[in-house]
Amino acid sequence: MTRPCSPSQEAFARGVASGLSQAEAYRRAYPRSQKWKADAVHQAASRLMGVYQVSARVKELQGLAAEAAVLDKAKVLREVAMLAHSDIAGIVDENGRIKLPNELDPVTRAAVKSFKIDEDGRIEYQFWDKRASLDMAMKHLGLYELDNKQKVDPLAELLGTLKGNVVGPVAQEGKG
Repeated sequence: MTRPCSPSQEAFARGVASGLSQAEAYRRAYPRSQKWKADAVHQAASRLMGVYQVSARVKELQGLAAEAAVLDKAKVLREVAMLAHSDIAGIVDENGRIKLPNELDPVTRAAVKSFKIDEDGRIEYQFWDKRASLDMAMKHLGLYELDNKQKVDPLAELLGTLKGNVVGPVAQEGKG
């Protein structure tokens, strides 16, 4: 087991993992180095990066940042599907009363872009564009490609029927 980084080493590792140069991360983690010559800072930062627990911590922090930045494709597709399948009738209960936002089921809640409650307690909902989510779903499923293949391009169809059987212009007798 490696020993934990010191507070200054941790600050350096966080700086490097966040995208700072090693020298800049070193200057921030060790403020007294700001008076040093650039070459001395570069050498000290390089040595510190060579310390196993520091370089391991940088890799760990970079990995955590990468995981946080990556969108989960399945989750995004579930959200698109939820919106595509949403039914805004879910905002009304069985007695015809408009539900409060916290009373909405997850599928209806996903369709809500925003809401306002006025001073009289009336709720006004604004919904996401369902057509846009259906469009995204159709693109993902390749349904537009299938539709485009059904369209006929007259020139491509003519060239396809000729299949290389074109000889070229032929001079007619008595002319030319």
